[in-house]
Amino acid sequence: MHPKPRGELAIMLTGGGARAAYQVGLLRGIANHFPDLDFRIVTGVSAGAINAIFLAAREGSLRQRVDDLAAMWGELQCHHIFRPNFAALLPFRASLASILPKKMRRRPHGFFNAAPLAALLREVFSTPNRGQAIDGIKRNLSNGSLQAVALMTLDYSTGQAVRWVQGRRLDDYEGPNHRTAHDDLTVEHVLASSALPFVFPAVRIGERWYGDGSIRLAAPLSPAVHLGASRVLAMSTGYQRTPDEAATPVVSGYPPAAQLLGQLVNAIFLDVIDEDVARMQRLNDMLLKMPPQERDGFKPIELCVLRPSRDLGKLASQYEKYLPRQMKLFTRALGADETDVPDFLSLLMFEPNYLRNLIEIGEEDVEMRLDELRAFFSDEGASAATA
Repeated sequence: MHPKPRGELAIMLTGGGARAAYQVGLLRGIANHFPDLDFRIVTGVSAGAINAIFLAAREGSLRQRVDDLAAMWGELQCHHIFRPNFAALLPFRASLASILPKKMRRRPHGFFNAAPLAALLREVFSTPNRGQAIDGIKRNLSNGSLQAVALMTLDYSTGQAVRWVQGRRLDDYEGPNHRTAHDDLTVEHVLASSALPFVFPAVRIGERWYGDGSIRLAAPLSPAVHLGASRVLAMSTGYQRTPDEAATPVVSGYPPAAQLLGQLVNAIFLDVIDEDVARMQRLNDMLLKMPPQERDGFKPIELCVLRPSRDLGKLASQYEKYLPRQMKLFTRALGADETDVPDFLSLLMFEPNYLRNLIEIGEEDVEMRLDELRAFFSDEGASAATA
């Protein structure tokens, strides 16, 4: 008797700025061992949205797509992603407006201008025009290698979390603080999903302005489940500290701005996925104890979570010396050199040596968990949720 198929496989890619290079390493390690694996449901948020759309839009085997993605990330530098908005840091701008150059009089919308990233993505996805749909997604949906792709954003005008979906329509779960929108995805959707407030400007889609989807995303695993996934591979960029590590101070005296921003970043990008994983595991345990006919349509979701074996924020401090002088001035002004774990710095660490190291760590982490991954991807029987 042939084993019963275990259902649709989805991948969920979380945020973390430059730390999303770690996801590329995970993908590369997986592609080395499972070169023809298909993720037919792809979801992403924040920097993970870039990797998600790359997977959804490129053609070829998983290995081919990931090799192209790794080549792009391995060469990234700060100037490929953003340029500083020094006007945003200038005190008393209003009183100085008459003497400022004309281009600096306009109110800045973030510490950094994301125009370089927009130009890079337009080149990668062959979409030179604003609002132009990414054709690669349409082709993969048409040939059946992709069932659905979803990106998460925050609608600044309403405060709602918005799930942008292209592909299948299954469970469009709506609520007062979240909604689903079906649309052909564009570079603007990717930029909006990764637009960290105050750091990067909001992005206009239609008549509204959107920002980073992690901000109000209480259940990052839910988009994949609502799109019909039975198995979800979640890739986090957050290191899970031991109790001793968690209780050890990483800064002395009054916390600098970089430390405060780092805690905010962790709360937005990292803590939520851990809470959602714990919630899903508890729900799975409850459902497995119930007879199928009493589950009221609910089903256990097989879950595998991959996360760094090393603290990627702490690692970033070793590469700060390679940043452009302007970036070093900015990060040091925030006090990034006063903390042992500069998580905020790691978001902006688009430096080739750091990014390549993260890719290598991701590949190594796959090797350490290869047996679990073989069981998770196999169609023979069900595996327990692992984190």
